[in-house]
Amino acid sequence: MRKSAISMLVAILAAAICSTTAMAKDEVRVAAQFGLGYAPLFALAKKPEFLQKYAPDADVKFIQLTGGAAVREALLSDSADIGGLAMLPVIQAWAKGADLKVALGLSDMPIQLITWNPDLKTIKDLKRDDKINVISIGSPQTLVMKMAAMKYFGSPTTLDNHFVTMAHPDAVAAVISKRGIVAEFATPPYIRMLLKHPDMHVILSNKDFAEADFMLICAAAGKRFVEGKPKLYGATIHALKDVIEWMNTKPEEAAAFFAANQPGKLSADDWLAEMKQPGVRFSPAPRGLANLSAFMAKIGVTAKAGTYEELTWSNLRDGTGN
Repeated sequence: MRKSAISMLVAILAAAICSTTAMAKDEVRVAAQFGLGYAPLFALAKKPEFLQKYAPDADVKFIQLTGGAAVREALLSDSADIGGLAMLPVIQAWAKGADLKVALGLSDMPIQLITWNPDLKTIKDLKRDDKINVISIGSPQTLVMKMAAMKYFGSPTTLDNHFVTMAHPDAVAAVISKRGIVAEFATPPYIRMLLKHPDMHVILSNKDFAEADFMLICAAAGKRFVEGKPKLYGATIHALKDVIEWMNTKPEEAAAFFAANQPGKLSADDWLAEMKQPGVRFSPAPRGLANLSAFMAKIGVTAKAGTYEELTWSNLRDGTGN
């Protein structure tokens, strides 16, 4: 009797485990930072119907992180499957031998160095102790600062001692209160938030340098996701393309969604204004990737330059990126 009961219990447990496994869904873990540039990934995570069109049994988990370093680490440690990054940290990881590449383009947008200090009219006016928020070491903001250092001082590292790394919301609050940092290297929607204040002005922009003509934000993925779960990866790429098309063709609907679901106080009209401001563009095709890699190698940020083919996964070999 006792053996029979034990056998029955084992059978029940085994059936329960099999049932749980059978019901387990595929999950795409999406990592992103704050800001408009990462909005396609936010929409992918919060509107799972985009993914479920191609993978009906899949779920999406959203991982909110601060800074490119945190997103890159999540991808490299297999804590996330796909993440929003500037192209610079992806290139750096690839150059060091990591299996991390660009999976899709996401967004182009301006980045502007904004200060409250009337004595700062150009980057050349910085005092020794002035601190500037560049979000993270390895961000596009960092690279634009190095471009400015090359142009005005002849060395890409001259301005490095001015860098601090803070999340955009914290830096915006610090600049508005005029405490801790003298300037914030902002992206939308933080540019408009700051420039609403009459004492704020722009002293540097990514549009000041021809070398900065590259897509600001891309989606990156590691080999374990791309080759380990090819069907789910393919579904994710198709879904992200649909999200970008939705944002471009139905901006009012997208703006209302972000206003209702994103943290913060931006209204639907605010989001729409952000999406339509000059310099903002959402596209699945990466732009300027190879040229950026060559520039990074030239100034010693990476040990080698990569070609477009080396820096992207095979789904991007359709001739639309560069």
